[in-house]
Amino acid sequence: MKWTTQAELSTAQSYLRRDDPAIRLRFAIETPDILVERKTFRGQVGSVAPDGLEWPVDSGRRREEGHVLVATIRRQAFDLRGLRDALQERDTWRKWELRSAPRHYEIEDAESRAKAQRKVSRHSDMYAKVGEGWDRYAWNSKSRVSMA
Repeated sequence: MKWTTQAELSTAQSYLRRDDPAIRLRFAIETPDILVERKTFRGQVGSVAPDGLEWPVDSGRRREEGHVLVATIRRQAFDLRGLRDALQERDTWRKWELRSAPRHYEIEDAESRAKAQRKVSRHSDMYAKVGEGWDRYAWNSKSRVSMA
């Protein structure tokens, strides 16, 4: 297949998304290449490059849409099955052993546990501060009895 139309590229993308739903294929704007990109962060519309420089068109679009570049492949050299095999071989987000869950589930679980721990910590800190404030108020208003 020559991979010259957007429909052909969309078919290839849907094939790759069976393994990784965050993967994206698109034609480069500046060069005759196919870009393999992965969604990793929330984009920033109108983002400015460091030191106020202008982003190149493809880099700017990636930055605004929240993707990172995985690979750049010439259209003539694009081999879908070879790309899939290469992505699976180097993939750190998924365990390819039999009946294993993708690794990003483990990372998301760890992040949610850390978030819950921070929430509990904030709650207990606030509870302690309120208790200290009440004790200080009680002593200042002489509503506590000293055992001395």
